[in-house]
Amino acid sequence: MISKILVAIDGSESALNAANCAIKLAKQVNATLEIIYVVRYSIGNIAAGIMPFEIEEDEKEKAIELIDKIKKNNPKIKISDFETIGLPLHKIIKMTEDWDAELLIIGHHTHSFFEKLFISSVEYNLLDNLHIPIMIVPKKYNCQ
Repeated sequence: MISKILVAIDGSESALNAANCAIKLAKQVNATLEIIYVVRYSIGNIAAGIMPFEIEEDEKEKAIELIDKIKKNNPKIKISDFETIGLPLHKIIKMTEDWDAELLIIGHHTHSFFEKLFISSVEYNLLDNLHIPIMIVPKKYNCQ
């Protein structure tokens, strides 16, 4: 039986859909749900006066607002949250281990041909590095 579900979100439509699926599943199996939102490191644009910490703080505020909205819309389910700054792959793996998650749910992100050439897929790397099941929710799948 699954009792601890971790869902990783990033504010995208795909990630929000995954969060809806995680909530629905957590209700069905009476599981605790943890939401992780990883704010990526930012290099900013110092020449333009845009400091990296300002971008990260703004993104973290957006993460907290989004998680609070998810909690407010689902008052009958226990949802904890964790916002952090770093590399999504490393932070998600660490969180699954630290929290002893039994299932990870993420949304599928489609990328262009050129992005696939130059960017390693977080999904692929999670599949390769985790020791728990992963549920990848397609963007067009409606969990509501």
